[in-house]
Amino acid sequence: LAEGKRTPAFYEFQKLVEEFGKDKNASRKKALEKLSQVKVASLYENITDRVRNVNETIKLLKETHTDFIFRGFWRWSPCLESPDDIPPELIELARGENVTPRRISEAIRKSGKHYKGIKETIAAIKKEMPAILFCGAIPAQRICRIERNPITGKILGEEETWKMALDPQKWKVKHDGKPVTREEFQKWFGMGHQWVEKDEGYDRRKVVAYFPDITNPDFQGLLLSWAKKQVECGADAIWIDMLHTQARFLLQITGDPKHPAVRDSFAAGSRIVTEIHKYGASKEKYIYVGSWASPFSIIEDIPYSPPKLDFVTSSPSIQEIRDQKLDRAKLGKKIPNWGSIPNWDRRIANARKAFGDIPIFVFIDWSHDKSPLVTFSQELDSEEQGKMLRTCDEFFVEMGANFVYPIHGGYLGKKAKKLPFGKYRTYDSLAPEFQTYDTIKELAQKKASGGGKSKEAEKK
Repeated sequence: LAEGKRTPAFYEFQKLVEEFGKDKNASRKKALEKLSQVKVASLYENITDRVRNVNETIKLLKETHTDFIFRGFWRWSPCLESPDDIPPELIELARGENVTPRRISEAIRKSGKHYKGIKETIAAIKKEMPAILFCGAIPAQRICRIERNPITGKILGEEETWKMALDPQKWKVKHDGKPVTREEFQKWFGMGHQWVEKDEGYDRRKVVAYFPDITNPDFQGLLLSWAKKQVECGADAIWIDMLHTQARFLLQITGDPKHPAVRDSFAAGSRIVTEIHKYGASKEKYIYVGSWASPFSIIEDIPYSPPKLDFVTSSPSIQEIRDQKLDRAKLGKKIPNWGSIPNWDRRIANARKAFGDIPIFVFIDWSHDKSPLVTFSQELDSEEQGKMLRTCDEFFVEMGANFVYPIHGGYLGKKAKKLPFGKYRTYDSLAPEFQTYDTIKELAQKKASGGGKSKEAEKK
């Protein structure tokens, strides 16, 4: 080619490139067709916890005819291979925090959060339900002070993780004319996530986690390792929480959608999606990747292309849950440098415009002491919760989206008074405090049998 010659070998190579492109597109098209056929999506987080055993979990999934397990495993903190495999360097780094191998082992057994358990549980579910799709979940907004790469097994200490913490001064970001420092940003985010007390100073050596920089190559590798490990355990899909939150924060601070910090953050989010797809292809398996539809569903003039997601998610607001009403035409709250959140008609239309005709899943989201799920579980009684589930199911079918049934999972906050079975801080539809499972089962069985669809959805 350098000499300007086009030999028969060149044309053969060109043909192979074209065929590879066709095969790649055909693979995604076929995979998306399967995902689009999902009727019943159920939230069950985590499939390895000890609220019930795997056989009981499978029974619930079968009764509801679940096609898609959403957030089946949520990787929030370092996850080890098994309760019997405690890296000595982890104990060394955690010295002084009253941590021993025995305590770690006991905590892991109690939580069920280890990769051996995840792999065995997914295998058990798929043995009984071969066609089911399992979606794991990872956070783009958190890196613990002491971390672990589950692919390499490397333990990362606080000096290494602090280097991955977001520092707005990487792009000389200012707010009201003043530089925003790494410590200031980390304290602000930490207070919102209850890692830092409002009135105390910021000491990075005492907090449990940092907000990571998604443009940092080391963090990208770590984030991808969490996704890859779940794929190795049998996950068919990965949902990434807050994939574009860094871009959103920097946009709110700078007020400039074309600021290099905003541009780089959007680009990094897209790269993560691409790399997960590549990893799936290397395993000869199509891995679905999803995240929030926002900010692309909210800001209509983002000057960047969205990542090639296979599905997107959204959630009713706290106020909508409290009012027990969803309004297609009502505007949401105002966000600095964004304007008002568009109504549901515009949000769905914007998501379709940005991402194409891919599935939109809507679930009742949670965070800490204030969230849609906290409002749903703590402010509504059992009858009102059942009614709200019916409202959401019907409303989002009309909108062309799929409402995810909250069978189990979702943090209820530190201040919750109504606790499932009187002791857990995660929502459970079978708990006597809520008793929404019968409603979920009825709605799911109706949807599985082809009922519950609007005429527009059936025609589509």
